[in-house]
Amino acid sequence: MTAADTPVLRLEAVRKTYGRDRVVLRDVTLDVPPHTVTALIGASGSGKSTLLRCANLLEEIDDGAIFLDGEEITDPRADPDAIRRRIGVVFQSYNLFPHMTV
Repeated sequence: MTAADTPVLRLEAVRKTYGRDRVVLRDVTLDVPPHTVTALIGASGSGKSTLLRCANLLEEIDDGAIFLDGEEITDPRADPDAIRRRIGVVFQSYNLFPHMTV
């Protein structure tokens, strides 16, 4: 596999639960190739935001692995702040600053 073939972001069998019985992400595997736009579409509560929060290490996953440019970022030795500097996230409007305008 060449660098051009390596996904920019790869999720392998990612699992995220809240509590004992609420499974939000069930063994999600996703490859985001370089130079592409990827959209997550689904009903409210289907896990889209949770998946993005896991990819940015804002939520800890229960199982699986996440890779950024081929590097496992879910490794406990990874520096979350350094990783977050490489991933951009725009939150929904309720998290924007109310005193600012666009």
